[in-house]
Amino acid sequence: MRTPIVPLLLISLSMVAGTSSIADPRQAIGRYETIASKCQYRLGSGSLQTCHVVQMDRKTATVTGVRFIGRGVVHGSSRHLTFVANAPDQTIPLRCKSGSCTLNDKRWTATVSSVAESKFDGRGVAEGLPQAWPVKGDCELSVKKLRCRARAMSGEILTGEAQL
Repeated sequence: MRTPIVPLLLISLSMVAGTSSIADPRQAIGRYETIASKCQYRLGSGSLQTCHVVQMDRKTATVTGVRFIGRGVVHGSSRHLTFVANAPDQTIPLRCKSGSCTLNDKRWTATVSSVAESKFDGRGVAEGLPQAWPVKGDCELSVKKLRCRARAMSGEILTGEAQL
């Protein structure tokens, strides 16, 4: 029995066309990083800390990690305060391609569910496990200003703010 070539050709073309229209998963994730002109964060009643780098990690289409990175106590060491934010009704303000992202100039508000603090020595090696807290709060981006604020169940307020 002879198979007609036209139906096979149409099936082949539809498969190729179908795969090119599927969203590339590498477009959905990535990192935006910038040196902030003004940056600070605070953990609870602790002193206000200066930070110098802000990272936004696009984890999924709605989840973003917002990280404020400051200097540690020892030369070369660092402290990171990371807010995990979810905005299911909005588009994350990052355009990503192959893991690298650029920031859109749009407003964005997301709900924060957890915050973590990490410490790294001068070689970039973690100093123990991160401390993490379930929280209620929000992150907001408007006119190149990023602000995150959350309250832990213990009542502590955790904040981060940067001029991008």
